[in-house]
Amino acid sequence: MTSTTDNNNRNPNRPNRPAKPKTSDWAEFGRIVGRLTAVVAFAIFGLLFARYTALGQWLALFAPYGEQTAWFLTRSTALMAYLFLSASTAWGILLSTKIIKEAVPPPVALEMHNTLSWLALGFTAVHAFLLLFDTYFTYTIADLLIPFIGPYEPLWVGLGTISLYLMLFINLSFYLRKQLGQQLWRLMHYSTFLLYIGATVHGFMAGSDSGLTGMRLLYLSSGLLILFLTNYRLISRQPRPSRASKTA
Repeated sequence: MTSTTDNNNRNPNRPNRPAKPKTSDWAEFGRIVGRLTAVVAFAIFGLLFARYTALGQWLALFAPYGEQTAWFLTRSTALMAYLFLSASTAWGILLSTKIIKEAVPPPVALEMHNTLSWLALGFTAVHAFLLLFDTYFTYTIADLLIPFIGPYEPLWVGLGTISLYLMLFINLSFYLRKQLGQQLWRLMHYSTFLLYIGATVHGFMAGSDSGLTGMRLLYLSSGLLILFLTNYRLISRQPRPSRASKTA
C-alpha cells in the first residue's frame, strides 16, 4: 500500500500550486515607511502631550526630572549617535574589502550595516527632539526642522539638521536600490562621507563637551579611522601588476 505522498509524486498530470504573488518592492517599502511614521508620530504625540499638559506636571512630581535632565540626555544621545554613525561608516567602507567578505556572510554584513545606520538615525532624532525640553535655550519644532534659525549656534546646529536629513535619505535608499538604479544608489552612498564630515563638524563646533579631552580624542580617533579605512579601500581596489609585467 503506497502513501498519498508517493501517489502525488508519481502523478505527472497533477497541477502545480499557483505561486504566491510576490509583494512589490514599493509596497514593502510603503509598509516600512508607514510603520516607521506611525511609531514616530505616536512618540511625538506622547512627548508633546506630556510636555504641554497637566500630565507632564503630574509626572514631574514622581520622576527625577531636573533643570539639567534634558541637557544630560541631549549630550548622551548625541554621543551614542556619533558612535553609531562612526561604526556604520567604517563598516560600510569595509563591506567591499576582503576583511569582511572572507570573515562575515554577506547577508549578515549588510544587515549589520543597516542596523548601525538606523541606530545612528534613531539616536540623532531623539537627540534633536530632546532640545524641545531644554531649559536654557528655547527651541521650537520649526527650529529643529529648518536649518540655521535656532537660538544656539545656528550655523553649526543647522549643519547638524542637514546631516540628519541626509542620513534619513541614505537609510531609506537601502530599500530603493532597484528603483534608484545602481549608479544613483552608489552616488547616494558616497554622500555618506559628506554626512560623516557634517556630523563631526556639527558635534565639534556646537557640542558643549567639545572642550573635553575625551571628546577631542574621540573625534580625532574616529576621523583617523575613517581616513585610514578609506585609503585602504582605495589601495585594495587597484589592480595588481601581473607577473609578466614584473619580469619584463
